[in-house]
Amino acid sequence: MDTVYWIIQYGKVFCGYLFLMYLWPSVVFGGYLKGKTRTYRFSFCVTVQVVIVNTVVLMLGLFHVLNRWTVVLLFYGIFICVCVKKLVFFLRSGIRFSGIEKKRYRLRHIRLRIKERLWEIGRKISPFVYKNGVLAAVLMFGMAYFSYGAFQIHSYGWGDLYAHHEWIYGLTQGNIFSDGVYPEAMHCFIYTMSMLFGIRVYSILLFLQGIHVTVFLVSVYLLLREVFHWRYSPVFVLMLFLTVDVVSADYVYSMFRLQITLPLEFGLHTQFLCALYLIRYLREAANFTRKGKTSKFYWDENLFLFMMSLSASIAIHFYVTIMAFILCVSFALFALKKIFSRNYLLPLSLSVACGCVIAITPMAGALASGIPFNYSIQWAMDAMDGEQARQWQVEEKDPIEADDEEGTDVQYKGIGLSQWKEAAEKGISSIEKIINGIYRKGYKTLYGDIRSGWILALTGIMIVMCLFAGHRKDRCLYRFCCGYPPVILFTFIFMLLFAAPYMGYPDLISDSRFCSAGRMMILAVMVMPADMLLSWLTRFFKEPVLGRTSVLLTAGIYVFAILTGNYRGFLFYELSRYNSAVEVTNSIIEEFPQYSYTIVAPTDELYPVNLYGWHEELQMFVEKCSDTEYTLPSEYVFIYVEKKPLLYAQAHFFEGPFWMGEEKYSEIYWKKYSKKFPDSGASQAPEIKASEISEDAAQSDIVESENEWFSYKQLENRTILESKAYECCQRFAETYPQAMKVYYEDDDFVCYYFRQNTGTLYNLGIGQDGR
Repeated sequence: MDTVYWIIQYGKVFCGYLFLMYLWPSVVFGGYLKGKTRTYRFSFCVTVQVVIVNTVVLMLGLFHVLNRWTVVLLFYGIFICVCVKKLVFFLRSGIRFSGIEKKRYRLRHIRLRIKERLWEIGRKISPFVYKNGVLAAVLMFGMAYFSYGAFQIHSYGWGDLYAHHEWIYGLTQGNIFSDGVYPEAMHCFIYTMSMLFGIRVYSILLFLQGIHVTVFLVSVYLLLREVFHWRYSPVFVLMLFLTVDVVSADYVYSMFRLQITLPLEFGLHTQFLCALYLIRYLREAANFTRKGKTSKFYWDENLFLFMMSLSASIAIHFYVTIMAFILCVSFALFALKKIFSRNYLLPLSLSVACGCVIAITPMAGALASGIPFNYSIQWAMDAMDGEQARQWQVEEKDPIEADDEEGTDVQYKGIGLSQWKEAAEKGISSIEKIINGIYRKGYKTLYGDIRSGWILALTGIMIVMCLFAGHRKDRCLYRFCCGYPPVILFTFIFMLLFAAPYMGYPDLISDSRFCSAGRMMILAVMVMPADMLLSWLTRFFKEPVLGRTSVLLTAGIYVFAILTGNYRGFLFYELSRYNSAVEVTNSIIEEFPQYSYTIVAPTDELYPVNLYGWHEELQMFVEKCSDTEYTLPSEYVFIYVEKKPLLYAQAHFFEGPFWMGEEKYSEIYWKKYSKKFPDSGASQAPEIKASEISEDAAQSDIVESENEWFSYKQLENRTILESKAYECCQRFAETYPQAMKVYYEDDDFVCYYFRQNTGTLYNLGIGQDGR
């Protein structure tokens, strides 16, 4: 199995994703979307379609009719019916013939209509490609970067994916919320893709986010188009995001997550679309007229997409909803007068309520049926106190932190004139500490002293420019700057939320998950001066000239980052299996009949082999190898042994060509996260941290632990376990020399296998007699 296999799998996931996310809603709702802008159609597909898939799958599950055939019948049936209807209309329209002429020229008529249609599509696409070619190039550049890791390491890059795979497996069995009630829109989407196209869930989880990340980037672009005056400015932001390196572990972690198929990252785009359509609704809405009657309230299509973006965020991940609320508040604070007017307040309130009801109804139905909440809900609530974040931060000595903590608590009880001065001094002192904490735990932690200075300086300049422009609304400066203040405000809110747990306050969005959105908006502030300059130059130069200049500037960002040593680094995957083990599992699935084999391996092989074969825990195999009654009732048995046991879940940073990235993030990342993952480590490819099996290790005892993963994730115990497994295989080969064979072997990993008659199974109690 080679790179061609993974390219084919990537192509399958890509085509399935395009069909389900874009083609299906574009065809089924073609009548509604006809005449709508490309922005509207894109937003409709990536929000409404997610809600539809989530609602359909979960409601089928609630009524206990969820299976492959109902899903195929619903989605393919509706799609085919609409296509047939459109085809009949297409063939009946245009030039009409009658009698013998109609029969004679029918085929020629069809060819003419197809040519006309293709020509029409070409005329529409040409200007789009011309205007958005640079954006498309940047998106492909980003997709390549975030998909790169899946072609380097073929196993799941993050442990959480095993849980998500298990929940999707539950859907294949007709069970929704198999591990408790939790937003399952991403799981429903992947399940539907798998059912419609027969793509392995494993392949979808491996590749989907590297493709779907383009939706995140496009959503940022669309929101920033509302903020900036010059149309290429959002492209500058995306290019900076994709090329300029980061200098903090939190940003490395947030960038890493963008390549992993996780619910939060799957829904990141919804926060930007919520803000986008809130802005458009407040700017464009007017009185709604129907049947000659004019409503007192403002309703429009932007409000509908605002509602569906909110609903999609709730259905995907609750953290995304919190992010969307924060981003929307940043923009809403500058339009409070409109929002609280009766024309806008009621429609907005109803849209929020409806969006929540649509997303929550399937969850409420599941709770009513007796399914409890998933444990992750409680974890999120516990994480909000910020204690976890404070435990993992890198400690630095700072004299300010040694100040008397009593000064942070201002008591206002019974304050009289004599106490006012003291209370005021304490209040000022508290504010100073908060500001200082935001700088040290926010800006300095994420950017370091030098970059923080530049960021704050440019932010200050833009604030002054916005204030100046606010007093000169008749000047062009106001037109350029009017969209800047909400973004600037959001950057301060982001820094406050990031720094809060390190200052002893609650952690609203834990584990650096807000950093990708925050970094985007901070880069947007950095691009504001360029946006103002290029917008002003439109008065003196024609747009094509400035357009070509902007294209060169976009390429210049890439070249400048490389030449100055500020180019991005390669990301990492958590390494839990050798690539050879992944390829052996895929080979077994492809070549052997379904459920004709058992794979004896650590738990990491359980999820890929679900629906195809059986799995036996390696630890159980080792423990029972002395049991005279131990058998495995399948025709084929495959036993995986690591000759060089892996340091489990090590952060394995990729290597590659210089134009793709540099090797610079491993030390930055591990300096912080070594505290969070004390049993793991970090490695830079091609190095892999591992030990070696030995006879001495095989004679040692595994340290007992309540956590069954301990024998896999702790290197010493894993070495003992793999050594014992190797010894068991050698003894079995001595007992049955004709049976035990090597299926695959390299310097790091070996897979043994044997075939047996299911009527007379081999006794796996090593040293015991015969069958």
